Amino acid sequence: MARVEWARKHIKWDKEWQTVVFSDEKKFNLDGPDGYKYYWHDLRKEKLIFSRRVHGGGTLKVWAGFGWNGKTNIAIIDDTMDASDYQKL
Repeated sequence: MARVEWARKHIKWDKEWQTVVFSDEKKFNLDGPDGYKYYWHDLRKEKLIFSRRVHGGGTLKVWAGFGWNGKTNIAIIDDTMDASDYQKL
């Protein structure tokens, strides 16, 4: 609902869109999914037991964005980022 409200508020923007960049990042776990706490299972069968990570497999984080003038390059992220780190990309 917040996104729809934001879009309605800015629907008449014209040149202002030239100052906007949309971006996102994604973390990939190199040894499988992360954070599964629930899963669907057939109640007529025994529950499956999932093993936990013992040594870890590492992660890969990527970031990219696009705006009025085109798209950014994809960036590989080694650590967490704050606002000033985003501006350096």
